Amino acid sequence: MATIAPAKATIPTATAMPAGSQTALPLHVLDVETYNAIVASGALEGRNVELLDGVLVEMSPQGPAHAQAIILLTRLFASASAWLMVQLPLEVAPDSQPEPDIALLARRPPPGRHPRTALLVIEVAVTSQIIDRDVKGPLYARAGVPTCWLIDLPARTVEVYTQPSDHGYARCERHRADAKLACGLPGVPEIDLAALFDDLAA
Repeated sequence: MATIAPAKATIPTATAMPAGSQTALPLHVLDVETYNAIVASGALEGRNVELLDGVLVEMSPQGPAHAQAIILLTRLFASASAWLMVQLPLEVAPDSQPEPDIALLARRPPPGRHPRTALLVIEVAVTSQIIDRDVKGPLYARAGVPTCWLIDLPARTVEVYTQPSDHGYARCERHRADAKLACGLPGVPEIDLAALFDDLAA
């Protein structure tokens, strides 16, 4: 897959209609270089946001079910022969820096730089299914992540996305709670989804 060089400046690419207004205002999207400079300045300190398609998007607060899922998944993947990353940025040039709940990396990223791809990313959704599926999923595909999981806690299902391209994932398989799911990475046992969801509901 061709490497896309990060943009050097912000550019207007969209418009927004303020409440009560009949005038569409141009939006100036951020590239990852500008966003990281803003983060380094401390201007976003304490703000729970991530950069998606050039726009700062507020991340959903973590309820107990979401937090418990992250704890369990961290334990499940701790034995993987890969670098485990929990809720940390993945740089998708030129204009996105999502923070997947779980990411497994083939190698440690170079110092001073966020990783730009992963072997597997996992998003846990309680209310964020649309953003995780329709916005973040295509970004992970664009980054060349071969497999993306969306764990839908209310539906007790796991959507497994594969065959990435610049236009998104070409294949999706939906696994229900009675299935067993293998991630295909050395050191990670097959996951009993029924046991996982029952543990989260306990």
